[in-house]
Amino acid sequence: MIQAAEKILQLTRAKDWRLSFVPFIIGCVYLWLWWFEIELSISSLLLFILSFITTFGFAALGYFINEFFDKEVDAKAGKINKLAFLPPLYQTLLFIGCAAATFLPWLWLPLNQTSVLLFACEIFLFLIYSLPFPRLKETPLISGFIDSGYAYVVPLLLSFYTYSLFAHSENIQMIYVLAAAVFMIGFRNITIHHVNDIFKDKLSSTITLPQVIGVNATNRLVLVLLLQEIFLVLVWSLILALQQPLFWLWVIIYLGSLGFRYYLLAPKFRLSFLSIGPFRHLTDPIYQYVFPGVTLLLAITTDYKWLVLVPFHIAFMLTEAMQKIAWDTIYHKSRALKYVGIRTIVVPIKIMGNYAIYYSFLAVGANLRKENMSAWAYIKKKAGR
Repeated sequence: MIQAAEKILQLTRAKDWRLSFVPFIIGCVYLWLWWFEIELSISSLLLFILSFITTFGFAALGYFINEFFDKEVDAKAGKINKLAFLPPLYQTLLFIGCAAATFLPWLWLPLNQTSVLLFACEIFLFLIYSLPFPRLKETPLISGFIDSGYAYVVPLLLSFYTYSLFAHSENIQMIYVLAAAVFMIGFRNITIHHVNDIFKDKLSSTITLPQVIGVNATNRLVLVLLLQEIFLVLVWSLILALQQPLFWLWVIIYLGSLGFRYYLLAPKFRLSFLSIGPFRHLTDPIYQYVFPGVTLLLAITTDYKWLVLVPFHIAFMLTEAMQKIAWDTIYHKSRALKYVGIRTIVVPIKIMGNYAIYYSFLAVGANLRKENMSAWAYIKKKAGR
């Protein structure tokens, strides 16, 4: 089962999306839990689980469609297209699996006309981007708008509207500035992707924006997108913090993380090669790791029972290296956490269990304290008679 799941993730190029934009969308889901004050219940937990499934489904389906119609182009460019090596029957089964993960959760998830329109828009963008006609993936500038739309903006809006419907809330104004910021993030990342693939794209005669505008203009474009993105994220964060003071936690952590990342990368900053240097990813780790961590904490302040999401977060939202550190910290390395766990969880459960056993035996006329023996010893004593 695990090997089959790993194979599916490889075929849908999960490495390209599992840690690039899925953690950010799930971080937004944590934020909706807090913003709409959704407490843990069977229905809200099911909402979260199905949201997670359809998020992975959308990502996998988008990459499947892209890979399926890229076989010929990838062959010209010398790229490895894993779907090309998969028999047609298995390709069909993989498509059905991706489609099921995408569509089936919506048999239960709340919908309205806006969310249905967003859902249809996502599928439409997948198709016009990848289909042989119109194949807008090969149209400079437009391809960047489409990629940013289906990879970032539409999933953000769809998840937000879904949770607003669940919470029966009309407080939706806060999403628009964030959507603009997310568009900048997406456009920056697809531009970087085009830069990374520029030589292979030339081999396949695929024309992308960096080829059209040249090196210097691409460097300036990445810088402008990065600055606009930071500005819009800050504006959105301040608007939200003025409405909900607890959100100042994110504002402070975002500014601190941004300053730390700038300190690390500033010595390597050169505008002349910005589009290929590490500075182009200045904010990405913040959105992939810091943001989901902070928003999960906010969700827990709404209802402490959302702590049940911590193991999920470690298992799915972190890199393998970070997962190992986290699990080692929880289970092996941290004496403090072990002490806290024993004092706050194990000891109370043990005490309650002992009292339950004591009074259960007392109800049938057996006083374990007076007998000065454990329940198991008392049972063996009676059985021995």
